[in-house]
Amino acid sequence: MTKVGVFKLVSFLVIVAILVAICVVEDRLVSDSLMQVKDYCYKIEMAAEENGGITSGEVASLVDNLEWSWKKNEGKLCFMVNHKSIEQLGVEIVRLKTYIDEMEEIEFFTSLEIIKHYVENFQHFMGASFHNIL
Repeated sequence: MTKVGVFKLVSFLVIVAILVAICVVEDRLVSDSLMQVKDYCYKIEMAAEENGGITSGEVASLVDNLEWSWKKNEGKLCFMVNHKSIEQLGVEIVRLKTYIDEMEEIEFFTSLEIIKHYVENFQHFMGASFHNIL
């Protein structure tokens, strides 16, 4: 092989390695952010069950923490996916706070299930794949 051929091969391999690394970082960031939301959902369910409802201070505090965590991570995710695709999750988190204020438990838990459903679906379409590399 000539020097030019070796240079082209090395350049190609470096570019592919960089793209793979970006996809892995993207996948970790998305997975960690969505897993954090899912963990908060389970903590909120447990707190509501232990305290006998959604009107306790612990549930409200966990919902505030969920909202803060999501707003922090949403900015990072907007670099990788269309903001409109993940906007609904933020809307559902805000609804949780409204349902606490209005003491609507059924709607609260329905919204919590919707959030968990979005998290499951987002993990499937936001994850890294070799299509992203190509």
